[in-house]
Amino acid sequence: MNKIILYLTILGSVALFAACNLNESPEFNDDDAFVAFGENRFSAEETSGVLKVPVRLTSLGSLTTTVTFEVIDSTAVAGRDFELSGGASVLNFDGNDPVQYIEFNILPHEGEFTGDRVFGIALKNAGDVNLGSNDTTYVTILDLDHPLSAILGTYTAVGTSYFNGTESWTVTIAKDPEGDVTKVWITNLVPGGSSASTPLYGVVNEEKTELKIPVKQTIAVSSSYPSILFEGFYGPDGATEIPDGGSVTGLIQDGKIVILDEIGSHVYNASNASAGWYNIFQADVVLTKN
Repeated sequence: MNKIILYLTILGSVALFAACNLNESPEFNDDDAFVAFGENRFSAEETSGVLKVPVRLTSLGSLTTTVTFEVIDSTAVAGRDFELSGGASVLNFDGNDPVQYIEFNILPHEGEFTGDRVFGIALKNAGDVNLGSNDTTYVTILDLDHPLSAILGTYTAVGTSYFNGTESWTVTIAKDPEGDVTKVWITNLVPGGSSASTPLYGVVNEEKTELKIPVKQTIAVSSSYPSILFEGFYGPDGATEIPDGGSVTGLIQDGKIVILDEIGSHVYNASNASAGWYNIFQADVVLTKN
């Protein structure tokens, strides 16, 4: 009986050893060599002149191959917004350099607001190697003539917290990705309770003198406190809470935005009851553009 048990134990060990070998990762060889884009998105300012988009041949040896590609018009159109340098939709890998570049001339529209424009590039045939999974990429041509360009960018904010006294932090104001030229998105307006993944939106008036930021927007989320909302107060010593549908007002000046109302981030728990505050700042928080 003991011999049988010993025999079965040895067989089990051999089977386990074989299973481990079977589960080892296969080794890469040049039958698996492929070409692909390193990124699925690139961007260039409209005045950048030349954009080079890299394509990499991944292999163990110095393989040679010819790769063809296609340029796909979208909101950016060849001949109007960009040109393919050289005109040929072919890349030649000669075994010396594993990276080749698709080169474009970016055609500017300075002084004309066009909005950001996008075009695509797709690898079509990899010749003697394989096409990688990342065979398509998109290029965004960044317009520099946005009507709100004067207030876009990063700011140093200074304000007086009821909890911590004078504080200084960084705020970012970005254009609306959907192209609304009256709307901006603001990251980290209230420190200690904001998240870059949940920016606040604000609306700029036609004269570009005021920024209105609606209250009750989600400013951050967490597993413990799923609702952290942007709040505002006005009146003597911030005695009156700005109700749903109301907005905090920012006065736009030369290179500065002055928040006229008190602002804070209010924490709610899973049952949607108040759990307290991350921070509250007195009126006249000043944002100075960097």
